[in-house]
Amino acid sequence: MKVATTLALVVALVGCSNTKARHLDLDAIEIVGTPHLRTDTVGEGKFAETAAFVLVDAKNNAGEGAYVTLGGSLTDASDQPLGTLNPQSLWIPPHEVRTFALLDSERKPRPGSTSATILVRGAFVPKDPPRAVIEELTSYQDQDHTVVQGFVVNQAPRVGNLIVIASFHDKQDRPLTRPYSMVPVAGNAKKPVQFVGPPGSVRGTIFVGDVLY
Repeated sequence: MKVATTLALVVALVGCSNTKARHLDLDAIEIVGTPHLRTDTVGEGKFAETAAFVLVDAKNNAGEGAYVTLGGSLTDASDQPLGTLNPQSLWIPPHEVRTFALLDSERKPRPGSTSATILVRGAFVPKDPPRAVIEELTSYQDQDHTVVQGFVVNQAPRVGNLIVIASFHDKQDRPLTRPYSMVPVAGNAKKPVQFVGPPGSVRGTIFVGDVLY
């Protein structure tokens, strides 16, 4: 499984922001459901490794969007920490939910982990919202899995390499997978995107992660 992060984007935004930058009250960010612990291949090619990671949903209950950062740790049956999870930041529009993929910081399996402690590290409100969005999102069931389709739209005037992420959930609303793809999109243009969920998926969505101009 591929795991994408957008922390670098948020760091850049914070560094370039002016004094009008704000942060939401962290209580506005809600961890939804139970984190799903997984161990799978992360990275590609010579960078591929088997590592533990956590899929977890977070909802922005505020009336404005923010770059939300989650972090935390993997814990054993006695609630003792086994390893930290790399922070990840995603743009969450108001009253929407996004699925985070929090990777073990040492990029290795944690066979003794039974749960995860998830912490909201920040909720940064930029001066301007992201200029890459998903439009015309649709989904349908194909036998035992969900297919999601839409258009990724680059509203900026220059070419962008957009990390487009999908997340799929089962009938218990547990996150199953979170595949992603890098999609180059010309300025003021859009491209169709499609993702196929795993067996047992009943719901899926698509959103934009990191953006490189």
